[in-house]
Amino acid sequence: MPAHKPIRRGQLISPFGIGAMVDFPKDESLMPAGLDAWQHAKDECPKESGWLLVEERLQARLGVSHFRLPPDHREPDRGSRFTNLNVPFIRFPRWHYCPFCGGMELLSLFEATRVHCAGRQYDQQSCHTKRRRPYLIPVRFVAVCEKGHVQDFPFMEWLHRDKPWDHTDHKLRLRAGRSSAGLSGITIECTCGERRNLGDVFSFNEITGGPLSKIGCMCKGLQPWLGDVDSSPGGCGEHLRVVQRGAVNVYFPYVVSSIYLPLWAEHVRKEVVDVLEQPHIWGILSQRTVSGHIDPSICKTVAEMTGVDAHDLEKAAQRKMEGKTAAEFTDASSDEESFRRSEYIAIGEGKVGPNTELYVEISDLSEYDTDFSKYFSKICLVHKLRETRALVGFTRVLPPDGNLSSSRLRPLKLDPTIDWLPAIKVYGEGIFIELNNHNLRKWLLSEPDIGSRLKPLIEHYNNIRTARQLPHRKITPKFILLHTLAHTLINQLSFDCGYGSAALRERIYCDFDDLSNPMQGILIYTASGDSEGTMGGLVRQGKHGRLEASLRRAISRAAWCSSDPVCMESTGQGTDSANLAACHGCCLLPETSCEEGNRLLDRALLIGKADKPKLGYFYDLL
Repeated sequence: MPAHKPIRRGQLISPFGIGAMVDFPKDESLMPAGLDAWQHAKDECPKESGWLLVEERLQARLGVSHFRLPPDHREPDRGSRFTNLNVPFIRFPRWHYCPFCGGMELLSLFEATRVHCAGRQYDQQSCHTKRRRPYLIPVRFVAVCEKGHVQDFPFMEWLHRDKPWDHTDHKLRLRAGRSSAGLSGITIECTCGERRNLGDVFSFNEITGGPLSKIGCMCKGLQPWLGDVDSSPGGCGEHLRVVQRGAVNVYFPYVVSSIYLPLWAEHVRKEVVDVLEQPHIWGILSQRTVSGHIDPSICKTVAEMTGVDAHDLEKAAQRKMEGKTAAEFTDASSDEESFRRSEYIAIGEGKVGPNTELYVEISDLSEYDTDFSKYFSKICLVHKLRETRALVGFTRVLPPDGNLSSSRLRPLKLDPTIDWLPAIKVYGEGIFIELNNHNLRKWLLSEPDIGSRLKPLIEHYNNIRTARQLPHRKITPKFILLHTLAHTLINQLSFDCGYGSAALRERIYCDFDDLSNPMQGILIYTASGDSEGTMGGLVRQGKHGRLEASLRRAISRAAWCSSDPVCMESTGQGTDSANLAACHGCCLLPETSCEEGNRLLDRALLIGKADKPKLGYFYDLL
């Protein structure tokens, strides 16, 4: 975006991706347009643009050829290319009103600039005689349906429900705060004399719908981010729900992330890795193959241009090609558990080194305190990692259910030939911790109260999902333990290593379906650094002599909450009442740090209860 409407690249993936409503300064509400309107969207990604992003595993899973960074705004300069390119936006909602006189106008989706008040003549508080009339500002209300469509609030239909009307003869006026500070104080008036307030527009029933359904206003199936301004063929027919345009349930981006695994680069010289990591060079090598093998003549030419050994380049390129084929074969239809298992194995075994974008060092557990190391089977220091986050689609009213083929998932484009998705890549560092599977199973089998404590929570959580038309999830005590441990460690590490809690993220590795290959690990990482990564403070905190102290402090802090005993004895609290002993005083994190929206937490699994101390996995550390 240009300087007067700035937005970061990361925000165009989440939370302000395609289809979201973004509030800009000076009372402008704009919506990022679909990929069809992005420049060069239907062309091959320009090599010199710097937008191309390659992540074979994630590409195979999402069925795209590549990813692209959202275009950055570049000022014209001598020799620079791709200048003055902006992300296209539309103007939504279309209904605007004057903040002084209340006169309303239905603008075009493609209105390039702000619009001044028309200056209609009213008996009171009129802009008619003003020499400098105010700019119109967007209304606060829109209408959405559960299938992800969105449209303007039907003010005309709402006001003229009992008589015919047309836009040419009827002009509306919005009057607010005259009789009440609530919705009943917002009145819509028409030049024909009709007058009605918005007192009950937010009421909604899942079966009968809301007040719009009562007057015959159903969803038209509009997708304004794709240019829809009229009813789509056949419409939608779902009940419309009136919401404020900034409400939480208006937009839920579905972002799929992946840790880059350059397994082909193990034991490869750094200069060769640097060459093959360049997308345009890899594109040349991978597109010219002979029976699935890299063409030696092309390798020789590239090696001469880049100054590396041709034999080493060909050998490494062939390994990368075989790894790409394997990724397409194994990850094209894999679920999230299988997808993460590849990361779990690669990080846990430290397969890659300092020459790549994933540098993992396996720590020697014998160097850690004995009473600490018995709980873990592996501790890895992730000096460098690259995470790719791709926007796949979005939903409204209800969050995504994790199904890439869900009918509720709204598309980002109309043209099927656009075979890429917007994404960002971020670099960071982290600590990978794997719990001791033997001790974990022993703890689960020896404490029958764990299952009885968590059973009502898991049932309630899945009942909520069922009511929201989301699939049932298999939640285990092991997952809740890993999730709560990640939260308590992040809270403590934010004190110990200097990162804010919002700068740290969790990635949980747990098995749900494939019990023959158990996973019991967590990755706490920061992925908010630039292309040079981060400063190493988190990795340093994971070394022996430091991690033990951080864990002990974290467990000690979890043993007492400022809301105890209410927090510890809770049978359900937090979002959807999906937590037990976990609140803002002890376990909750910023929403950007948690994969589960601060749900499914219980610190009793870490430290136990006063009457049942062995309920906690780490009770010996207290």
